[in-house]
Order: sequence, then C-alpha cells, then structure tokens
Amino acid sequence: MGIGDGGSLSNTHTQVAGRPLFVKLIPELSVAALRARLNKELALWYELRAINVTGCGRLVLNDAVVALVSSFGYSVSTAYRLLKAGDGRFWDIYQSPRLPGHSQIKIYGVFRVAEWFNICGVSRPVEIKASDFKGRKVKRAWFYASFFKPDGSRAKPISRDSIKAATGVLRRQQQRYDKVVGIKRVANFAFYQNGKGLVGLFELVSGKCKQWRVLRRLGNIYHSRALKAHRGMTKKVNGELRQRSLERGEARLLKRFFLSAKSLIRSPERHDEAFLLMRKRDRLIRGRMEWCLV
Repeated sequence: MGIGDGGSLSNTHTQVAGRPLFVKLIPELSVAALRARLNKELALWYELRAINVTGCGRLVLNDAVVALVSSFGYSVSTAYRLLKAGDGRFWDIYQSPRLPGHSQIKIYGVFRVAEWFNICGVSRPVEIKASDFKGRKVKRAWFYASFFKPDGSRAKPISRDSIKAATGVLRRQQQRYDKVVGIKRVANFAFYQNGKGLVGLFELVSGKCKQWRVLRRLGNIYHSRALKAHRGMTKKVNGELRQRSLERGEARLLKRFFLSAKSLIRSPERHDEAFLLMRKRDRLIRGRMEWCLV
C-alpha cells in the first residue's frame, strides 16, 4: 500500500473493544483547512478515517453515513451534502464493482491531501475522543488547538500575531477558542549573558503620565489538551513532500527559538534575534521560562 492511497497514516489496527473512538488531527492540514475555509470537509475526512477502523481506506457510502450520524451527530442530509462537497478533494465516491447497487468511498491518504493543500511537511498527529469532536464551533476550535503541542511536550513561544498569520484566526477568536478547548498558556521572558551571568532584558512601557522598565516578555507557549497519536507513516510521507518542496525550490523560514544548544549550532536558518532556552539549573527563578539572547 503506497503513501498516496487511503492507507497513509490511517487507523491500521482494529478498534480495541471498550476503547472509545478517537479522531486524529494533523496540525498542518487543520491549519491549511482553516485558512482555505474547508474545515468542515476536512473534519469529515478525519471522521471517515476514524470510522475506517480496518485501515483499508474504503467505506460503503450508506454505512459511512450511519456511522457519521451515530458517532458525530450529523444529520443524514448534512452528511451527504459534505460528502458531495469533498468528493474529488479528500475522497472519491464511486459505484462498487463488487457490490452492485452500492456506492463506496475511497479515502485519500495524507500525502495526497497535503499535496492538494500545497504543504511541504506534516508533524506528528494528535488525537481526541470522538465524543469531544462534535459541533461546528468545537471542531473549528480543535483545528486551531491542533496547531499547538499537546500538554507535556516541549514547545516554543509564539505571538498572537504569528498565530493569526499561520492559522487565519483573529486574535479575539483565538481567545474564544482557548476557552472552548482549554488551551494552556505559559509566559516567557528574555535575558542576555554578560561577563557576570544572566541578566534580564528590560524595555520601557509608557503610561499616561510616566514610564516603567519591565522585563521583556516574549510570546506565550500554548499547549492543547489533545493527546499524542502514533506517528504512523509520517516520516515516509514527509520524505515525499520534502522532495517535492526541493523540486519547487521553496524557501525555508528562519528559526528564532531553540530548545537546546545542539539545535542552535546545527541550524543554518537562524533569525537575527535568536533565543536559546536556558537549562533549569541556570534559570534565575525556578520554574520560569527564561530565554537567552544569542
């Protein structure tokens, strides 16, 4: 089974008895769908992959609609409407040669969907319970949340403006989604090294009558309540996508935040103002996220 067919990164194991149904979200696809306003169709693609527990990438149309209605709260008419809207983009609907009179759905693989969105790489999927993935607003919020690392993972600071540029979600809507799906925020602070040790980077903040010197805040770190999913064929899919990206000569973004000195040294694409996360034992205040200007 190749990476371009319905088996890529799909649920290749039979659903374990007693285990709740989970939906896997791929961050880059979710963000691309939000920007393209195709989140409803991609949500259905995720759900079709979730109910395709054998991983074969094919479902009988009528059976799929019944499963969508029972597991995700669709009406029959909405399920058929979205299936028609996504036909040729995220799946194919065709007459089954083995089941006369029945239509089947062939679910596209991650590689094909990523190519359609013109994405050059995908990261590790995250998963949430199907029971938590219901309602248009909630699904959009989970698409937005999948952009962030799951709780317990190491992540980098990012500003609200950068989140808006990446996801297309406006600042105020970001804050609403944070509440809907329980996004956690962690503050980050900027420092620099002098001959005596770590020193805070201060900046002036102006009020109506006076100014204050405050320790410079970097963007927050955000964590979602989603769980880490198995990597599946992520590595193989990325190999193909990166090869296509190299063929097109796409530029790579400059990195600004580094989680270790090793990654800093190895990075050829470094921002003019780069920061390195300080080791826990070197921080001035225990538990505070401190980044050193390099």
